Amino acid sequence: SADVLYNGVDTKLFNPNLGDPYKKGNPQLLFVSALRKYKKVEILINSIPSILKKFPDAHLQIVGDGENFTTLENMIQEKKLEDKIELLGKIEHDDLRFYYSSCDLYISASTFEVCPVPPIEAMACGKPLLLFGIEPHVEIINASKAGKIFSSTNPDDISELVSDVLRCKDTLEASARKFGEQHDWSLIGKQLSLIYEEF
Repeated sequence: SADVLYNGVDTKLFNPNLGDPYKKGNPQLLFVSALRKYKKVEILINSIPSILKKFPDAHLQIVGDGENFTTLENMIQEKKLEDKIELLGKIEHDDLRFYYSSCDLYISASTFEVCPVPPIEAMACGKPLLLFGIEPHVEIINASKAGKIFSSTNPDDISELVSDVLRCKDTLEASARKFGEQHDWSLIGKQLSLIYEEF
């Protein structure tokens, strides 16, 4: 059997005690990635009106740049959601951790990932996850117990799951932080050397 090794995270940099300097909504949702078509950011944007019905103060931050930036920007303007969705472009890695620590929930509708780093950085900051049901996401949720998977792209279904995650926030946050700590680079290095010693 293959050993699944997740990308490590620096838990000194990414931790739950960074405060929330970038929090703009309640709940504050966050997605971090290069903005490519298969990341399906439109699904997140489309779900905001439904989420706002349940949580009138909700806000979504999208960190990253890429070929889809302008398309997404236009979409947000057409839907008149500029005050509810912030497209931030690229953020320095050192500042990025404060976006994780400012959110209530890390969300991704991406349909293709190999070993996604942002969910692990979010967990190191003690944040629960809501991830689209592709295999790497399912693996992360099963291993961490730090969130939920969605398989329907229907905005009302996504909104319902946002509700579910926030309802169990305390438990999920504790699981998230625990998973983050187990995946600190120092430990991942030890695991790697153990695997290589077997060959």
